[in-house]
Amino acid sequence: MADIPASNPGEAPKGGMFGAKSPSPEPMDSGLSKDMTRLAARLKISEERYDALRKKLMLIEQNMLSHHKKAMSEIKVLHSEITDVNSKINEIQDKILLIVKELRLTAKREDIDVMKKYVELWNPMRFVTKEQVENIVQEVLNQEQGSAVKEKNHQKIYKTNY
Repeated sequence: MADIPASNPGEAPKGGMFGAKSPSPEPMDSGLSKDMTRLAARLKISEERYDALRKKLMLIEQNMLSHHKKAMSEIKVLHSEITDVNSKINEIQDKILLIVKELRLTAKREDIDVMKKYVELWNPMRFVTKEQVENIVQEVLNQEQGSAVKEKNHQKIYKTNY
């Protein structure tokens, strides 16, 4: 068996729990500690960059949402304006169709030329009105009555002389 020093009951055991000497921490290699320090610094910088990118990403998402809401409201406004324009276009088309129908009912150039020839042929300026005809008839009747009276007078005078 191995030599294990006897421990005195009043003495504290030397070394480890089982009496072995605990190893003293070896000083770390200076290159390894520098590498660990560099890695820790790089990790910290990476975490800071990650946090900054996450904040930028959140800001971009918020901006995108606000722009999306604004764009959707503008689209709604444009949609209502397009609907109004379409309804006005339909009204204008209906009015144009009505005008076209009315224009089809109007006289054509050839019809007007024919009417003009008839008017020139008949010359309505020579026509008389009903009142004018009545006056002319009355004058003729008055003249005939006057000539009939003269003729009677003339016959009376003739009979008395002969």
